[in-house]
Amino acid sequence: MGLTRKGFARGLAALALAATLGAPVPGARAADDPAQIVHVYGVYNHGFRALTIAARYAVTPDGYAVRSTTRSGGLLGLLVRMNITAQATGRFVPDGVQPLTFDSAGYSRGADRHVVLDYSGGQTRIALQTPPEPSRDPIPATDLAPAMDSLSALMRLQQTVRAHHQCDGSATVFDGARLLRMSAHTIGTQDMDADSRQPYKGPALRCDFNDLQIAGFRKSDGPDAAARKPVNGSVWFQDVPGDGLTIVRIAFDHPKLGHMTVLLLPDAA
Repeated sequence: MGLTRKGFARGLAALALAATLGAPVPGARAADDPAQIVHVYGVYNHGFRALTIAARYAVTPDGYAVRSTTRSGGLLGLLVRMNITAQATGRFVPDGVQPLTFDSAGYSRGADRHVVLDYSGGQTRIALQTPPEPSRDPIPATDLAPAMDSLSALMRLQQTVRAHHQCDGSATVFDGARLLRMSAHTIGTQDMDADSRQPYKGPALRCDFNDLQIAGFRKSDGPDAAARKPVNGSVWFQDVPGDGLTIVRIAFDHPKLGHMTVLLLPDAA
């Protein structure tokens, strides 16, 4: 199955799982604090590393700040160039998270892109989107209003896993172009096979997830387009020494890209 620029971008919603699920350092105060924990993930397609995602975290009992950088590389980087930095802040509330800021900027889908979301008034709106996306169907404001950015949605998932050892829940997510419905449910603890590319194996908490685009389709996307098909996959959490429950592996099948694997890499990777 060939790797295309359009299809690769569609896969980023699921790949974002790797960008926000490391463990925080207690007492952290700022996303650029050098004491912050940094996790690096490799994203593999057909055995080749396609992306590297590095995430830095700052979490307090009241809120969070996350910064992630996603870069293409290897042989696949010659076909699809990507370099995106996303930043999000928010508060923890009794029923999950309350996003405060989101900013994503960098090169993707053949252009320099910048998206800023505004959460004032308790509703999500696009404060900045460059360049515009005239080839996509507009997303009604009422549909966008309950959405959150992917970093905040997955920070909520992390908190659920760490607090309750389960991951059941769903969220409406806006990635800057597409509106997605993402859901997860707990499978339970099971053995995770060894993978020579990382040191993690053995008992792990497995959660299965589903990512379905519900708005922001390209005008050329017909009823059978890949964009309208769900992305299904699994994510495994292990208790990483010094970090706590952390995502160590993600695997999913993409309707255009085929099988994808996301691995937490050793510090030297």
